[in-house]
Amino acid sequence: MFNTRKVKSFYGVILWSLIRQKYMIPLFTVLQIILSLAIIFGLALLIGDVDRTSSIYLATGAVSIGIIAVGATLCSQVVSEAKSNGVFDYQRSLPIHRSHIIIADMMIWGIATMPGIIVSLVVSTLWFDLNIDITPLGIFAILLFLVTTISVGFAIAYFLPTSIVSMVAQLIIIINLLFSPITFPASRLPDWIVSIFDFFPFVPGTDLLRSLLFNVGQFHISDLVILLIWLFVCLSLSLYAMTKRN
Repeated sequence: MFNTRKVKSFYGVILWSLIRQKYMIPLFTVLQIILSLAIIFGLALLIGDVDRTSSIYLATGAVSIGIIAVGATLCSQVVSEAKSNGVFDYQRSLPIHRSHIIIADMMIWGIATMPGIIVSLVVSTLWFDLNIDITPLGIFAILLFLVTTISVGFAIAYFLPTSIVSMVAQLIIIINLLFSPITFPASRLPDWIVSIFDFFPFVPGTDLLRSLLFNVGQFHISDLVILLIWLFVCLSLSLYAMTKRN
């Protein structure tokens, strides 16, 4: 039977989260767009002669770094701040299922990230004269990468002390921007370093986007599995943090 009360309560949580973040969402969207454009144009200037392969890495890198910046870096810091100022405890006191709170917050962060993804794809394809292949599987990969990264940000915020969250969040964006094979081919790094990056969701997620959107590299089901595992683990940890008693 259709439970209208649960639907109304879920809608209320989404609306409350949206109102609570009404000033932050536009700011995060602008920051993500600026970061993506900086990667597209700034790194292109550093590289100099940008061939097709480099342009595709910059295009997918701009999308991925934007997702990581909002989902894992900004999200973890904002949620951690909410935990420290009592919002987290207030959410747990609400008479609704804890999963609804997580889903509602994830939807809000997804809304904040999507404009940057769209702008990155449009600008990069026009600037580098690339052909992007929009398919249902490609859209699914973008959404999966997005929700997985947001879930990582939630898990970091819920389980690490506030004083450490900011440092971990900054390390994630710096390492992935400068040292991981997101904006450059993995062949430039030693195999053992690549294997470490392949364990985390950020490089496999980027590889999925590159193979499905620009037909560069092969589609590996293992990349999809890694994202699903990280999504399941991080969401489970977040739900546990929401339900456990102090």
